[in-house]
Amino acid sequence: MKKLFLFLFTAILTVTSSFGNNLSDDFEKLKSLEGKWQGTLERTDGTSDNLVLNYSLTSNGSALLEESDTGGVEMLTIFNYQNEELLSTHYCALQNKPVSVLKSNTNGEYVFITDSERSGLSKDKEAFVTSWKINLIPEDSNKIQYQYTVTGPEGVVFVAKAVLTKA
Repeated sequence: MKKLFLFLFTAILTVTSSFGNNLSDDFEKLKSLEGKWQGTLERTDGTSDNLVLNYSLTSNGSALLEESDTGGVEMLTIFNYQNEELLSTHYCALQNKPVSVLKSNTNGEYVFITDSERSGLSKDKEAFVTSWKINLIPEDSNKIQYQYTVTGPEGVVFVAKAVLTKA
């Protein structure tokens, strides 16, 4: 019985550790975004704007800052690996602060989903960014695909997409 318990305990620790290391590796890969990126953001509501993203590392490499300028509207997103989670905290022009958790990374496409409870936001009451996708495009390190969805009381307000090139 002791051997079975020891085996199960070791197996759980191994799975937990490898999951944490994968998220940590995901954060390390996101750091490759460091620099300036430019493109055109196109929204499903028919509008578009120039988009400039500046990524920089701070806090001894523990945080990746994304400073965005969308047609003159500035916003800030901070990515960090904390407590076995890869998070993004977005300081939005909608005057709210969605906190998102990495839900998947498949072939360099990172999908973050907003944790409404953690963010103190409700789709029934306000519009906010509910999901992000950042595709690092492994075959072309000078391009990324960027997408986010804004949802509110009436459902999806718009989806915004851009292909950005490293400046």
